[in-house]
Amino acid sequence: MAVTAERLKQQAATGEFGDSPPPDFTVEHWGIYEAGRLSQMPAGDFRRFILHCYGATRHVDPDGSGQIHGWRNNMPIWVGQPSQTERVDHTDVIGFANAVRRTPQYEQDNLRDATMLAWGFDDNARSAADRLSQQASIDVNFVRIDQVRIDHPKFREHIASRSTDRGDYSEFLTFVQPPVVQVGVRSLGGRSFTFDAGDTYVVNNGADAINVQWDFNYNGRTFKATEGFSFNRTRSKKPELKATFKFDRPGKFRVACKVQDSMGGESTWTGEVEVT
Repeated sequence: MAVTAERLKQQAATGEFGDSPPPDFTVEHWGIYEAGRLSQMPAGDFRRFILHCYGATRHVDPDGSGQIHGWRNNMPIWVGQPSQTERVDHTDVIGFANAVRRTPQYEQDNLRDATMLAWGFDDNARSAADRLSQQASIDVNFVRIDQVRIDHPKFREHIASRSTDRGDYSEFLTFVQPPVVQVGVRSLGGRSFTFDAGDTYVVNNGADAINVQWDFNYNGRTFKATEGFSFNRTRSKKPELKATFKFDRPGKFRVACKVQDSMGGESTWTGEVEVT
C-alpha cells in the first residue's frame, strides 16, 4: 500500500490528473491498524484480536481465574488491557505465573515458558519476570516469562517468517499512531483566512506526511475535502501545509484538516472560525 500511496503522490505532483484537480481519496492499509482505535475496544474483543494476530488460539479456562488468555505452540499467553497508557505490573506477572503452575501441562509436560503481550511493562513487572527466570538454577518450580510489546517487531515474527521470494510479509502486521495535527488560524480580512498546519508532526518511525486535506464546511461527522484542497504540493513536491480560503458569506464555520502519513496513520483536526 505504501507503493500505491507513493504512485498517487507522484501523479498528483506531476499533474498526471490533467486539468482536473486531484480527486479526494484515501489509501487503506491491509494489515495496518491504528493503535488509538484498538485502545478503545472492549477488553474481550481486544484480547481475541491480539491472540489472532499473534497466531495463538483462545484458552478455555476451566478454573475461571482468567489469567491465561490463549496458547501458541503449547505455550500459555496472557494479553494486557486495550489502553496504551496502562502498564503491566508485578502482580500481573505473579498471577499469570501462578495460573501456569496450575495447568496440567506444568505438572505433566514440564511446561516452564510463558508469554505476556501488552503495550507496555513497568520496571517492577520486568523485575518479577527476571526473578522467576533466575529460579531455574536453584528451584525447578519456576516459570520463565517472556514479555513482548504489541508494537514491537518481535510481536509479528511469526508473520515475517512466512516471507518467501514471492512475497515479503515482514511489514504485514503493523500498529500505527496517528499524526499530531496542529493548526494555526489567521484572519486576512474580507472573509479570507489562512490555515497553517506547519506544526503538525508524524509519530510513526520512518513515515512521512503524504496528504493534507481541508474541509471548510465540516459537518462534524463526515469529512469531505473542499475542491482544490486535497493533495496540494509545494515546489519541493512536499505536502502543502498551508491553505488560504475565502468564505462566501458571514457566519460560524467548522473547519477540518485531515493529515495522512505513509504508514497508514491518519488524524483530523477541527476548529471553528467566525466570519464577519
